[in-house]
Amino acid sequence: MEIKADKIIQIINKKDFSRHDILMAATREHTSFKESDMKNLLEKLLTNRSIVRVSRNLYRRNEDVNITSVYEPVYSEESRKLIRGIQQEYPLLKFQVWELSWFNEFLMHLVAQNVIFLDVENDGCEFVYSSFSDSYKGKMLLRPTSKELQYYSKGDGIIVERLVSESPKGKNHAYETPLEKLVVELFANKSLRELISQGDFAYILETVFEKYHVDQTKMFRYARRRNKQDELARYIKEHTGILLSGGV
Repeated sequence: MEIKADKIIQIINKKDFSRHDILMAATREHTSFKESDMKNLLEKLLTNRSIVRVSRNLYRRNEDVNITSVYEPVYSEESRKLIRGIQQEYPLLKFQVWELSWFNEFLMHLVAQNVIFLDVENDGCEFVYSSFSDSYKGKMLLRPTSKELQYYSKGDGIIVERLVSESPKGKNHAYETPLEKLVVELFANKSLRELISQGDFAYILETVFEKYHVDQTKMFRYARRRNKQDELARYIKEHTGILLSGGV
């Protein structure tokens, strides 16, 4: 049974629609279609970007999403070198890498120095720090306090922290950090809050949501893991013009 994505979207004929709407359209197109087939159909529609998930059980046609492009993180050579080193030394280790400089795309006042954030699964933090700190000549800090960050952090340094379980995954590689995680880290990561002024948060968020599609379900799921869901939702509602979906 072959279901054409464009035909399903045409039958739905709504800007925003639910899983049930997709099921009804598929059943109308193919009477033999069953609810048990929905998982494969949803994966197909999302993978080929016929539709985009905007919130829990809420989808939208891709052409109706106001984005200029899909966010793709660009790693510095220093980050790529670090990633290669960890993959060679600890091939089974779960970790993610992201950079302070990525926020320059969303800031009016650019950050002058870059900091690489290396989030490592709980049992691996100390091992990674012990293995690589000497190679970076004092530029690597392990879960620094505010005072340690102020007194010991150097330009283009590396901050090693624990990788929160169920952190949202990147699109192409396990070590990639998606946009949804960056948004939450503004509110959850103490080191990042020392490096970016909170007065810039509203501008950052509005620019992020204007330029790119943000999966709000993924974003708030991670925010819950960081105990920041209510704070993030409240800040967006009170300080930005961003419309939240799904009754958040």
